[in-house]
Amino acid sequence: EMAPLDGVVTLQGDITSPSTASAILSHFDGNLADMVLCDGAPDVTGMHDLDEYIQSQLLLSALRITTALLRPGGTMVAKVFRGENAPLLYAQLQVLFRQVSCCKPASSRNSSFEAFVVCRDFIGRQPEGSG
Repeated sequence: EMAPLDGVVTLQGDITSPSTASAILSHFDGNLADMVLCDGAPDVTGMHDLDEYIQSQLLLSALRITTALLRPGGTMVAKVFRGENAPLLYAQLQVLFRQVSCCKPASSRNSSFEAFVVCRDFIGRQPEGSG
């Protein structure tokens, strides 16, 4: 549970669930966001490959919401687990954002694979029929 903050709406749910995505999108009522922050993480199993895969599925769900919600030029910051597939992930993000970088907070343990991907300058969606 998170303590209420003035001007902040909190939604708790499974980001991979369509009902959670709908709740997030409906809150914005067609308006676009300047920034999306995704700090979600799975319960780690200790099996790094599995943990990285599950985290990537959370990130894909966050991206589905982000691409519908973020204004062109906007920023997304998301938690990632760095592993052998990280370069592929960054390449995919570079299709959607003009600038993608990975940062590891100083407070994070050296042994942790956790990091944050900072994606700036969202390219936006192509209008339908313009492809």
